[in-house]
Amino acid sequence: MIRNNKQLLELLEDGDEASFKVVYNHFYSRLFYFVSEYIPNKDLVENILQDTFLTLWEKKSKLQSGTNLNAYLYTVAKNNSLKKLRDQRYRQTIFLSTELSEFELELQAGALDKLATSRILFSEIEQIIQETLAALPPHCKLVFELSRFQHHKNIKIAEELNISPKTVEGHITKAIKAFKVSLKDYLPLISFLIHHV
Repeated sequence: MIRNNKQLLELLEDGDEASFKVVYNHFYSRLFYFVSEYIPNKDLVENILQDTFLTLWEKKSKLQSGTNLNAYLYTVAKNNSLKKLRDQRYRQTIFLSTELSEFELELQAGALDKLATSRILFSEIEQIIQETLAALPPHCKLVFELSRFQHHKNIKIAEELNISPKTVEGHITKAIKAFKVSLKDYLPLISFLIHHV
């Protein structure tokens, strides 16, 4: 379980790598899911998250004692995502790897730009993620956590749980659909796409 926010900030400030790892493991998958809703390119998302955690590490000594890590990391991830969405080189990469049109990409950037970065909003998102996870069927939750939180490949999960890779994909798809529904108010474009298909 993640430690108290104040404790983690103090440990980070002291340059404690173990506390950084705790923060990284706790937030990586949540931020990955959040960013991927706006940038549908896995390599770019990983690049954005690498920059996000690098920023945290570099600025750890400048963080104030009342800093909310949840809001801070989501805000940094949001800003890094917007930079990529507005950079022509990265836009080209997105166009080549997805079927998004220029209009859809603008919608993504606009929705992300308007997303408030208050601690209340990100605490709400975090709570919804926890509730959605808790509501998933046990096998579906386990597969999703192994995939997204522990970064296991589908084939490894299949072997570990003695199920087929197709079943693993099915569980992940089911979990993602549940998140898209539960987070629709925070992801305007996803809400638009869900209701206009």
